[in-house]
Amino acid sequence: MDKPIPSLLLIQVIKCLLNWTVVLSQWRHMGRSFLGTFCVSLALADTLLALALSTIYGLQDFHLLGLRFTQHHICLLIQIACFTYGLLHWPLFLLAGMDHYWTLQLCPHLLHWFRRLAYALGVCVVWTLALLYVFLGSGFYPNLEEDVHILLHQCRVASSPQSSQVSAVLLLVLGCTFLYCYLELRTAASPGRAPVSRTAQTGRSLSRYVLCLKVKLFLSTWAPFVVFQAAVLFLRVEIPAYLDMNIPWLCFLNSFLVAMVSWNCFQEESLRKIPVSADGFCDWDFSFGSVEVNSELA
Repeated sequence: MDKPIPSLLLIQVIKCLLNWTVVLSQWRHMGRSFLGTFCVSLALADTLLALALSTIYGLQDFHLLGLRFTQHHICLLIQIACFTYGLLHWPLFLLAGMDHYWTLQLCPHLLHWFRRLAYALGVCVVWTLALLYVFLGSGFYPNLEEDVHILLHQCRVASSPQSSQVSAVLLLVLGCTFLYCYLELRTAASPGRAPVSRTAQTGRSLSRYVLCLKVKLFLSTWAPFVVFQAAVLFLRVEIPAYLDMNIPWLCFLNSFLVAMVSWNCFQEESLRKIPVSADGFCDWDFSFGSVEVNSELA
């Protein structure tokens, strides 16, 4: 994809404003998960990138520390950002999932300061490994036009296959879960269903109720974003990789992972409340100690 340099700069500035709007509005939740900490680092990285690009574009041709900077370096920085950001979707998905599982099930009472320190170190390691891979292990070579460096007017940017893959997996899981809830509710409401014991019926009804409630809460918050992701995949829209990795997308991913992991941690026997504070968009704190599952939910 070839994009004009001014449009790339404008989009990057808009992305920074959107990133910081989300980070500041959700600041209370950002430091409570690995993905939230990474969101803060991404906002900082995007801001530094926008400042560097804007400075080079404004000064056009200048020397700094013995190096000559021209619009050639705008394209170079954008392509490095595309390649680096495009590597991070699957690693972040797996690391954030393990973090939520560890936090909710294995060590829910880990010291707060220790967790924040671990998140900060983990984010630094992720960025360092990604950059080392780009410059040392990937054979990355910038794809630039053959014009004189200062005469460049557009940059060639690439999309990220990882973004499409993660989106497809999430939409597939959401679709299957929604279909399962729909079929289960229809089967439960059917007058000809086979009789089961009251204990098994109650346990299954509660389990189904929790799952359907989670799906409902998730979609009530993220339905427009789900439709947008489905449209992008269906129409095969190519989005530059440095735009694909943004904070609204990571917050969507975080809500999905919190719902999935907290569902896995739910125990029917205890019916206790599992506190979840790592997601500022959906309220996953359920208390089922006094829930009576009636025939409408069975």
